[in-house]
Amino acid sequence: MNAAHNANVQPQASTFQPASAPIAPKPWQSEPATCPWPVLRFDDPKEAFQAKSTRQLLQSLAVFQTCACRPFVDNAGWLLPACRRTARPVVDWAVRHTFFKHFCAGECVDSIRPTVAYLAANGIRPILQYAAEDNVRDDAADSTDMAAVAEAAERACDCNLAIFMRSVRDSDNVASTAIVAIKVTALAPPALLERASAALAGMQAPEDRGALSARLQEALAPHLTPAEQASLDKCVRRLDALATAVQAKGNARMMVDAEHSHFQPAIDALALRLQRRHNRAAPVIFNTYQCYLKDTAARLDADIARAAREGWKFGAKAVRGAYLVFERAHAAALGADSPVQDTLEATHANYDRCVERVLRVVADGGGELMVASHNQASVAAAAAAMQRLGLHPATSGVYFGQLLGMADHLSFTLGRSGFRAHKILPYGPVPETLQYLLRRAQENSDFAGGCAKEVRMIRAELGRRWRERWGVARVWPGDAAGGDCQAPAPTLSASQS
Repeated sequence: MNAAHNANVQPQASTFQPASAPIAPKPWQSEPATCPWPVLRFDDPKEAFQAKSTRQLLQSLAVFQTCACRPFVDNAGWLLPACRRTARPVVDWAVRHTFFKHFCAGECVDSIRPTVAYLAANGIRPILQYAAEDNVRDDAADSTDMAAVAEAAERACDCNLAIFMRSVRDSDNVASTAIVAIKVTALAPPALLERASAALAGMQAPEDRGALSARLQEALAPHLTPAEQASLDKCVRRLDALATAVQAKGNARMMVDAEHSHFQPAIDALALRLQRRHNRAAPVIFNTYQCYLKDTAARLDADIARAAREGWKFGAKAVRGAYLVFERAHAAALGADSPVQDTLEATHANYDRCVERVLRVVADGGGELMVASHNQASVAAAAAAMQRLGLHPATSGVYFGQLLGMADHLSFTLGRSGFRAHKILPYGPVPETLQYLLRRAQENSDFAGGCAKEVRMIRAELGRRWRERWGVARVWPGDAAGGDCQAPAPTLSASQS
């Protein structure tokens, strides 16, 4: 959930209704007295933060202010490990009571239960993500023996499979409806995915590659060495094991995260293979569409049409994308055109159109959608589209997702208003979540972007509470009634979701 640019998908010819087509009213729409459409007051600090204590708000403000210290964030990648080598208990204690407490739910499944209960009381459901990034250190990893290196990489993937399986198992202990998120790069050597993606990119246009996913291993065999073919087989078995475990739970979903574009063709093919096998009765497997990529619209339309044609349920998670700077730099290094939309406005438009495109599939009973965004305008547009399409907030297959510790004004407002709001709950031992925490700090380091709106609202609510406590009647700038939080959103950073 990760966050960056927004892209737009132009609906293409298919069996689905165009954006202007009238939609038949749903039964619940004819009962306004019993089913009024909820009013979403995202700009009201008092409403948004009513479930948060003043201490929690001060903690959030302190964390965001620390993220704004660019010298600290820019150097934290080497500074934290260096400090831990000399004062590990002190550093771990400091991280545990600041960044970890804000962005992570706990260290084990038992410790996350209070957070799950707190969110549930506000209508928010969990998406468990075991955030410990297992770096398997093995003497073979530094060896010139390529067989030993490959063996170490496979052991690392097996360890990551165990971690994901733990998320599936633990989700059963904290929520009746399980949603888990996985990364394919954790289940296959990245070099293999890059090589497979290059081969797939040379075979067909992006929107046509899904056809190859039905015979993926066969199609890739001429382009891979025997060792790489064996590694691909192991990756497929790991993904099948995860998908089978999730499907066996009944009312559960597995979301395959999107990653760098030079990995994505292979990831998309693997995700489509899983969807063909496991989405016959319900959309158990969701693939992720990064809407800041120029080819997302065509791929989305092709996959929607394929699901309808082959008779399986479509599942999608819509994100803007989290690798904007990398994608442009990588393309420049190769002398290629950037795969990312040329402007932020194009990305915003693409995201909103892609979301509405899938919402029409949901309205037709053909799938489900996770609107994964920290962008208020996109969340509001999705909710408005749901109303137009007759998709009930609480019973349709539309979910909204944000990361724990970010965009709380969206999550809590959605949850209390009856929408299917979710928070991704990372958990794991503090030392093993440092890489995750560093990414969150970087994501919120630009006060002109990602967390600017939330910081303004937190300050406004703290000011309102202070005035209320001390009997100060005057409304100051920055209070909800003062209009500061109603101001247009600032220019968004590359990490804005």
